[in-house]
Amino acid sequence: MDKIDVYIGELNTQIMFTKMSYQNFEESYSRNDVQRTFMNIHHFLIHVSNIDKILDVRHNRFRENIFGDNIPLTDLRQFRRLRNHLEHFDERLDKWIKEYNGYTFFDMNFIKGAKGFPRKAFLRALDGKIMKFYGEDYDLELLLKIILELEAELSKIKK
Repeated sequence: MDKIDVYIGELNTQIMFTKMSYQNFEESYSRNDVQRTFMNIHHFLIHVSNIDKILDVRHNRFRENIFGDNIPLTDLRQFRRLRNHLEHFDERLDKWIKEYNGYTFFDMNFIKGAKGFPRKAFLRALDGKIMKFYGEDYDLELLLKIILELEAELSKIKK
């Protein structure tokens, strides 16, 4: 077995877990199960981040040499940022509370097109398939599309 095959195998495993987590997210969202929806989004982002960390060879010459031009280096750092927000939620919560001045806020809410609120009012909120986190928007459907494109590219690599 070539060393690259180990990486491809792990990428495929993480892609499978990503797709399963996304499916669980969609199912819980369709049932209006807020807690499970946010839990499933978090799981989804963990697996996406694992994919990104494997693909991120900027500081890993060993892996970069193994990958060569064979593996598409999809950049998922924007979504890793959302995962980091959730993983370090205590720090984000401290910042949010320090800056809170009494306005209406949303935390773990389905907001479906809420308008007229400051962006920082959305601590954790979901507007359709857009995850909002303290003034930042993350398109989860776009992220899944990127993962599926990566999966298609990986399937073309000879093993």
